[in-house]
Amino acid sequence: MKALLRKWCNGVWLYAVYGLGVVMLNVLIINWPVWDVPQKLMCLLSILIPLHIFEENTYPGGFFFGNNLGFGSKEPRVYPQNMLTNMITNLGAELVFIFLTFSTLKIEGMCVIIVIIFGVLETAGHTRGGIKAYRQFSKYGKKTIYDPGIVTSYVGLLELSVYGIYWFTKHPIHPADVLGGIGIVLSIVIILILVPFVFSFKAKSEFFAFEDIGYYAKYQEENK
Repeated sequence: MKALLRKWCNGVWLYAVYGLGVVMLNVLIINWPVWDVPQKLMCLLSILIPLHIFEENTYPGGFFFGNNLGFGSKEPRVYPQNMLTNMITNLGAELVFIFLTFSTLKIEGMCVIIVIIFGVLETAGHTRGGIKAYRQFSKYGKKTIYDPGIVTSYVGLLELSVYGIYWFTKHPIHPADVLGGIGIVLSIVIILILVPFVFSFKAKSEFFAFEDIGYYAKYQEENK
């Protein structure tokens, strides 16, 4: 079972999440004429997340490496983000957003708040990570603040946030929606990111260590 879990975490789950993205794209196309903006935005988020994951993990990949260095990890292939936590965080978030897509009618304002916060946080996080990576690897030839995931953050997720803000210029903002949206985002961050990271910090599991550091391979000091 442990070997199967490692195989799943080593990349099989990525095909599952990419497949979910394709399914949600078809769902959006079919329902586009009848869905209101909040439901479209949430569905678009569930479509863009797999694209974002693709940039972070497949091509160019290696987001975890810069992220772990940012957390001060001495073994950035191993912790706090490893193959297991990576799968839990990304697949878990995708499933949450799919669930919310089909629940949007009951919590429209809350879902728009979630879309806004998520896009802004991802864009800010990748920008910050890119700046830190530039400072660390510029001496090895890095010339930009690119960080795997930054393109889909600026070209996709941020636009959803902007449109969500625009939507609120035409609709009232209720405190319950704001608090609920913040609460759901915080729950995702705590349950799907921070809690797995805490266990990973303690375990430092070589079993779930990443094998390929993608984009950051060319900037490793030992390769110079």
